[in-house]
Order: sequence, then structure tokens, then C-alpha cells
Amino acid sequence: MIDYTNIESTLRKLDFEYSEQISDPQMPILFSKLAVIEFCGWIEESFDDVLYQYIDNHINGTNYQRLIRTSINKNHGFDYENQTFKLFSIVIGIKNWENILDRLPVLALTNFQTILRDYSQIRNRAAHTYTLIGTTRTFDTPSVVLSNFNKIKNPISIIETEIQSL
Repeated sequence: MIDYTNIESTLRKLDFEYSEQISDPQMPILFSKLAVIEFCGWIEESFDDVLYQYIDNHINGTNYQRLIRTSINKNHGFDYENQTFKLFSIVIGIKNWENILDRLPVLALTNFQTILRDYSQIRNRAAHTYTLIGTTRTFDTPSVVLSNFNKIKNPISIIETEIQSL
């Protein structure tokens, strides 16, 4: 089961610390960057957990389980089109994935796809750069990250529930 409480708590704490350090030229950027990385790590681990649980409940052969787990482990990202769509389609089947997506309200599906696409790029920038004082590099504030978490929390919850019911 996906843990929504700890990530929300972490993002709230980072938002508080961001606000407390707003006068510092570097700390708000670091708290923003950390919020992005934490949020994205949560997305990746949550997707992996849902898929691992599906494999454990539906795939009988340990060799097959190992092969599928290896595919999941080799996936390093969550961009909707290039990673999430492909991975879920392969593991649970394209028809099951299509049926699950059809159960999402239109706005929830749009938010899900957009946030995954956008944060995949934001995460890569955050993970592959470092922060220099005086640079103009920016990241979403922790409050924006928290808002985006709240936008995809329900679609992810629906996806999780639907996959558990397969």
C-alpha cells in the first residue's frame, strides 16, 4: 500500500523550512530542490511497490517474477509516455491499463500525465545540477510541489486500488 502520509509530512516540513529560510540566498533553493527530489522519489517507489505487489499476487513462476522485477528495476524514471505508460502496460497488460485509465476523471488523468511529464524533467535537472550562490536556477517551491502531490494523490490512489482488484 502506498504511503501518502509520510511524503505529505515531508513536503509540509520542507515548505515550513523554506519559509523560515527565505532571507538566505541559498537555503530556499536547496529546500525546493529537496522537495522536488523527495516527491519524485516517492512517485518512483510508489509505482514500483504497486507493480511488485501485482507481480507477487498474479505471477506464479519465480523465474517470471524475477524477469519482470528486473525490467522494473532497470526503469529509472516516471515520464508518462516513455516510462510509466510502457511499464504499467507491460506488467499488468495494455487492456488492464487502458481500463484503469478510463476510470480516472478527465482532469485527474490530465493532471497525472502532465505532472509526471513535467516532474520527470524537473527531477532530472535537480538531480544533475548543483546550486551556486548567485545563480538564477530555480525549482518549484515546496508549496507548489505539495500542491502537485495533492493533484496526483487521488489518481494514484485509484490506480493502486484498481490494480489491487485485478
